[in-house]
Amino acid sequence: MELDFKNSLLTGKVVDKYFDFNQALIEFSDLFNEKEKNERSIAILGGTFLEMTLEHILYSFLPENEKEVDKLFEYNCPLGNFSNKIQMAYCLGLIERIIKKDLNLVRKIRNKFAHNMFVTFNDNQIESWCNGLEWHKVSHSSNIPVEATNLMIFQVGVNQLITNLNGHIDLARNSKRKILNNFE
Repeated sequence: MELDFKNSLLTGKVVDKYFDFNQALIEFSDLFNEKEKNERSIAILGGTFLEMTLEHILYSFLPENEKEVDKLFEYNCPLGNFSNKIQMAYCLGLIERIIKKDLNLVRKIRNKFAHNMFVTFNDNQIESWCNGLEWHKVSHSSNIPVEATNLMIFQVGVNQLITNLNGHIDLARNSKRKILNNFE
């Protein structure tokens, strides 16, 4: 049996994106940890990094046409916000329903922190959204400790989503779309 590795080799701009993402992942882990006490920073950083990860998945899947694909991610364009990236990744079959649901909860938490200067993880709505996060429960088949705070649940949820989505980047790259050139 002969193995074909040509689809798994990274070349061109894909290499740059790969190393940029991995550098961002290192920086994210330095900032997004139990030592950080600023709840607003944690909420916004967690949501923003997940949005960036989704963007990498979509770029890995969409065809190599930087000019056209980049337009999709501009402000007020189809993939210009977190909600649209979630919906597109789901509709393209790049993420599962449970991941879509959790990403939308993280998006809501991030937005509430971004638009309300006085919100905390003790807010009833934030608590409900944190308790609604499911992927970390499924992926670890364990119950949340009773002493876990909403902030802790959010951090574990976000970290588990990032771990899952990081693997989706390679899966998307292996299903990369190509531009049809039937009439040239």
